[in-house]
Amino acid sequence: MATSSGLQDNPSEATKLRILLVEDNADDAELCTLHLKKANKDIHIDVVSTPDTFASRLHEDAYDVVLSDYALGSWTGLDVLNQLRSERQDIPFILVTGALGEERAVECMRNGVSDYVLKGRLERLPVAIRKALDEKRLRREREHAELSLQESEAKFRALAESLPAATFIQQGTHCCYVNQAAEQITGYSREELEEMTFWQLVHPDSRKSAVGGAPNGGQGGVRYELKILTKENSTRWLDVTLTMFNHDGALASLITAFDITNRKRTEEGFAVAPGTDSLTGLPDYGRLADVFDAESKRSERSLRSCALLLLDLDLSKINAAHGPQAGDEALCRVARILLQCRASDTPARLRAGEFAVVLPDTSAEGAHTMGLRMAEKIERDAKGAALSCRFGTAIFPSDGKNFNDILVMARRRLQRLNTNSHEGELNGDTVPIVPGLTRVM
Repeated sequence: MATSSGLQDNPSEATKLRILLVEDNADDAELCTLHLKKANKDIHIDVVSTPDTFASRLHEDAYDVVLSDYALGSWTGLDVLNQLRSERQDIPFILVTGALGEERAVECMRNGVSDYVLKGRLERLPVAIRKALDEKRLRREREHAELSLQESEAKFRALAESLPAATFIQQGTHCCYVNQAAEQITGYSREELEEMTFWQLVHPDSRKSAVGGAPNGGQGGVRYELKILTKENSTRWLDVTLTMFNHDGALASLITAFDITNRKRTEEGFAVAPGTDSLTGLPDYGRLADVFDAESKRSERSLRSCALLLLDLDLSKINAAHGPQAGDEALCRVARILLQCRASDTPARLRAGEFAVVLPDTSAEGAHTMGLRMAEKIERDAKGAALSCRFGTAIFPSDGKNFNDILVMARRRLQRLNTNSHEGELNGDTVPIVPGLTRVM
């Protein structure tokens, strides 16, 4: 079956999003197609209007999403869903319909409809499709994880450590196990999490729904979305599944949680929170200073170094050659690249074209490797004006005792660049620099 992670631009043929639209009104079908093509010109859409042609298409081709009107003359959207189920096709199903009363909408969702979009608000359709595809992916990953739990504990631990989902096993108030993803998402160490319960992480706004949704000792699972507070007191959204099972002869809770913070921000229109850069959505100087302060204290306790990676984008050339709008787009491109770093890292925009990333539990060599990786991604990004980037690093506590000292040292190393040499500094030692990339450690 063709697969896709969403409405991507210029996808390859192998990942092209394929949609089957059930609609008996030609004008509505054309309007829906236009909105989807606007989001992705390479999207493939087939339109059918009868049960026979719908079944024929399902047998002849593979689709990522099925869209359907509710009122289809002699049949309804729920009939389409039932026919899809009878074909044993695991495909997200979204209603695209006119007015749909609250009672009928609830009925549709209970029957397994992924989402519904009113025809008067078709601009929501690309977001609804992305959400449905994300939920399918999460569901499949969760099913895979839960199936593997039936094997040995050793295999479970190996699997859990490789999953992107935070995983907790609790018996009463005792936490038996957490994985690496739980550390990365929450900011707490494994040792700290094992002294807590998952419910201590839940944001006050979500505690009522979390407690209300908890199973009462049965084997069935429950799923909901909630907010947590990380160790740095920042808010993250999680898609949580709670399942009860027997562990070492006693009832225990298996909690798996996927980080859906970015999706939530998309749905909420990218609202700018305090301490956030309004252009890129990254933390600003003040918030990064708070994060570094917390990480430096943790570094002192763990006796592990903490690094600050500083990146400087040559924004003046872009503004001069292409205008300020291209400069803003370049800053957002860099922000998106920096968000691909480890979940435990915190990227921020400090000023103009200057970005920084706090790297917990990272040595000078590790910071250098991360700097190379990020700078190469930035300079090789081909989605707009060509970018030129250099970087420098500083290490806590060897280069300074507070955020200001560390930042000054990173800037000093960055400014110490010798333009006549392809070498940079790594805490006093020289290291080779890739020709064409200007960077200092």
